[in-house]
Amino acid sequence: MFLIKPLYLILLSLIVFQILLLLVSLFGGIHKYFFLKEKNLLERYGLSDSRKPWVAITGASSGQGYELALAFAQRGFNLLLIGSKRTDNTIEKIRQDYPLVETKVIYKDFRQAFQDDFFDDIQTAFDALGDNLAVLVNNVGHRVGWNPYHKMDSSKIRDTIATGTLVQSRLTHMVIPIFLRRKELNEQIDTSTNKNKYNNSALINITAQCMHPNFLFGITMSNEISVPYLSIYEAANAFGFYQSNSIYKEYQGQFDILTITPGAVITENTQCLTNTLFNVNSKVFVKNIMKMIGNVQGTTCAYWGHALSNYLINLAPNLKDGMLKKVGLTIAQDYMQKENKSYDIAEPLSATLAEPATLAESSEPLE
Repeated sequence: MFLIKPLYLILLSLIVFQILLLLVSLFGGIHKYFFLKEKNLLERYGLSDSRKPWVAITGASSGQGYELALAFAQRGFNLLLIGSKRTDNTIEKIRQDYPLVETKVIYKDFRQAFQDDFFDDIQTAFDALGDNLAVLVNNVGHRVGWNPYHKMDSSKIRDTIATGTLVQSRLTHMVIPIFLRRKELNEQIDTSTNKNKYNNSALINITAQCMHPNFLFGITMSNEISVPYLSIYEAANAFGFYQSNSIYKEYQGQFDILTITPGAVITENTQCLTNTLFNVNSKVFVKNIMKMIGNVQGTTCAYWGHALSNYLINLAPNLKDGMLKKVGLTIAQDYMQKENKSYDIAEPLSATLAEPATLAESSEPLE
C-alpha cells in the first residue's frame, strides 16, 4: 500500500514531462512553420565579388526538383541541373523568366549509377565550378510500387537502389571537399570589400518520413514509418535518411545541412495522393524548404501537416498500419497502371534517359 503513492507520483511526473515536451515541440513548430523568415540566401552563400554562386540539383525536370530550380533562379543563383533530356524544359523556363541566370545541364539516366564511370562527368563539372559551387540539392529518387512484391520485375529493384542510394551518397562525397575549402576561404578577408571572400555552403537532401516520435498511447507501437507495396523505394529512402543524418552529425557546423522528410507532396507524378491526409502542393512545399535553408539544421519536415501527422498517430496507434497500407496500395496501383512508365519523386524516368550522358551549355563554358 505504501508503494502506491510513490508510483503514482512517478507516473504523474512522466505524464507532466511528456506534456512539457509536447508544448515545447508545439511552440517550436508554430514558429518554424508559420513565423520563420527566409534568409537572404544569395548573401549567405554568395561571393564577395560579382560572381554568382552555383547550385547543383538532381531531378529538376518536374515536381519538387523543377520548383526548387525555379526558386533558386528567382533568388539569383546559377544552376547546374543533372537529369533527363526533359530538364531542357526547366532550362527554357528559367531562360524566359530569369535571363541573367546561367544554366547548365548534365543529361543522366540515374538508373545507370552502378556504372564505374557514371559520375566522371559530374566530377568534371564540379571541379570546373570549383569554389563557386555553394549548394547541392540531392532530390532525385525512383518511386516503384508493386502488388505483390514478388511479381515485380527484378530490374526495378536495381533501378530504385541505384537512383535512391548511390546518387545521393556519391554526389555528397564529391561536394564535401568543395564545401570544406569554401569554409577555409571564408576566413580570409577580401581587402577590396572588407568582407569574407566566401560565405557558407549548403547540403540539402530530400528523403522521406522514416520515423515518428512516440508518446502517450504511441508507446505501444514501433516508431518506424514503413509503407507496404513500396519496399524497395522505402528502403532507398531510409538509406538516404540515415546517410544524411550521419553526414550531419559528422560535419555539422562546417556547412549547412538540411534533411527534408516529406509526407504526401502533390506533383504531376503523384496525383494519386490528392486524397491523402495532409497532402501539400509542390510549390507550397518548396516555398517552405527555401525558408528552412540556413535557418534549420539537421532533419525536419518542410510542411506543418507532415509534422503534425507524426504526433497525431500517437492518439490512435491502431490506425497506423491500415492508413499506411492504403497509401502504399494507392501508389502501387497507380504505378502498375502506368506499367513501364516509371516515375520518381522529382523526375519521371522515361526512355529519353537512355541517351549517353552529355553536358549541355546554355551559357558560357564551365571552364
